[in-house]
Amino acid sequence: MSTVLHRLDEWARESPDAPAQRYKSQGEWRTLTARDFRDRVHHLALFLESKGFDASQIGAILSYNCPPWVHVDLAALLVGGKSAGLYPNSTAKDIQYIMTHTEATLLSVQNKEYFQKISGEKGESAVPDSVRWILVFDGDTSISPKAIAYEQALAEGRALAQQPGAKTYADYLSRIDPRAGAFLIYTSGTTGNPKGAMLSHDNLAYTSDLVVKYWGLPFARGSMFSFLPLCHVAEKLQNVGVGTTQRYTVNFCSKFENVSTELPDVQPTLLLCVPRLWEKMMEGVMAKVRGGKGAKKKLAEWALAVGARVAEARYAKRAPSPLDVLQLKLADKLVLNKVRGALGLGKAEVLASGAAALAPHIATWFRALGLEILEDFGQTESTGVISMTEPGVESAGTVGKPVPGVEFKLAEDGEILTRGRHVFVGYYKDEAATQATLEDGWLHTGDLGEWNERGQLKIRGRKKEILKTSGGKMIAPLPIEEKLKAAEIISQVCMVGDGRKYLSALITLTESKLAELKDRGILNGGAVISSAEVVGQVKAHVDALNAGLASFEQIKKFAVIGREFSIQDGEMTPTLKMKRNVIEHRFREVIEQLYPAD
Repeated sequence: MSTVLHRLDEWARESPDAPAQRYKSQGEWRTLTARDFRDRVHHLALFLESKGFDASQIGAILSYNCPPWVHVDLAALLVGGKSAGLYPNSTAKDIQYIMTHTEATLLSVQNKEYFQKISGEKGESAVPDSVRWILVFDGDTSISPKAIAYEQALAEGRALAQQPGAKTYADYLSRIDPRAGAFLIYTSGTTGNPKGAMLSHDNLAYTSDLVVKYWGLPFARGSMFSFLPLCHVAEKLQNVGVGTTQRYTVNFCSKFENVSTELPDVQPTLLLCVPRLWEKMMEGVMAKVRGGKGAKKKLAEWALAVGARVAEARYAKRAPSPLDVLQLKLADKLVLNKVRGALGLGKAEVLASGAAALAPHIATWFRALGLEILEDFGQTESTGVISMTEPGVESAGTVGKPVPGVEFKLAEDGEILTRGRHVFVGYYKDEAATQATLEDGWLHTGDLGEWNERGQLKIRGRKKEILKTSGGKMIAPLPIEEKLKAAEIISQVCMVGDGRKYLSALITLTESKLAELKDRGILNGGAVISSAEVVGQVKAHVDALNAGLASFEQIKKFAVIGREFSIQDGEMTPTLKMKRNVIEHRFREVIEQLYPAD
């Protein structure tokens, strides 16, 4: 049974000089070949084993995406152990919880800054006693007596490989159990402590094959841009799973703040984003279009309108008008092609969205640029795959159809259930949670779904997020929130009203709209924007939405918040999903003012 570790070895033997990983150092892109990649994993495994790391132990990684992240991750697995990633933007509380929960003996950090996310003001004493070795990617060993530079570890491993009788990469492969827990992925969770989902080697290899086959990804002819957290199942599946399986060059972003400059530099053929980031791209382009003047503004608006008409016709299986076809060639040459290039999507062959449902208006907007965003619906416990949309098939607002190779069904209450080789091993050290989630092999996802008229799956939201009014009406907030977010000035919507007479909403504005209001002196630094002009603009969109909703579904009152919800303030998960309980607690006084009679 093949694993990504087996596939890496095959790649290194068959195409040793192929570019496997690229990273930026001192302003220049540097390349590691397939052989470099495989050898570094092997040498690190030898080093770790020489220090006493074995199959019973766990390595934890706290770093932004980079080649050493993947090397250490896979080296721990090659030895037979497990590896757990930590979100770079995790709270100190979550980091400490995961370190304690895993009892990790190996800790790998990017640099001193990341080490301090663990040590904090307490310094070395804050590091759990279980940690025996601290591997530092940038080489600064001054952070701890337990610190070892990554390059030093590689050098020692390389020397060990030269010794007579040293374990070969093949020796390690022969001992791997593909079905055993290997990758520990801690769910970012919108409530409570993170849970450690154990994925096996086979989970990752199998789902990688499902993605490759369903989307028809070419072999050994592609490149990726890695910037989403490697500790999240989506990036793990893309970078380590599909990247190794299809032998793609993975370009590592140097840090998240550099995405907008390095993505256009790389121009990958395959790009994975979460919905919030696709939305940010769209908002950025439209803010520039609205801020344009004269002929340039009119040209951009015309080009996008032409692109939208042609895309709409093609997805409806109609032939676009001959005039629009001719105009599209000009629009593409003058505007659309330049926009794609500026976004870093000039060479994109496959664009993917995961971690949450993509709003229909975002998908259709990108089509106007000549770009199709495919959706992958899954969760950590399903190794990121359950259903996917198909290229060229109208599926905006849905997550496509269950992928061949996975069992699927909807429970009586609409909960999505799935079973198969993609389903995880279980939660680490939490048998009760495992049994509650897995029943007769069926994974209870906690997501609610329904079929549309084309036999495609629509996500209604999480079971635990359903709002029940005091009148007994049950409302899934997500579809309503997504419709309101289609308004060009609205960024985020958090509906409230569980146990209340009616529904209300906390609404945030887009980054560009907030910047405009700040320049005009309208933002006063308060929690809520009270400007009659702004409230009136938002109300117009709310009223338009309400016109198409049943009375009990309508947003009766709302408050416009003076900033966007953020990861830093604990209101969003690292994958940019709302933590509703945190938001409701933080803005409880604002919410109470929306219910004066209660």
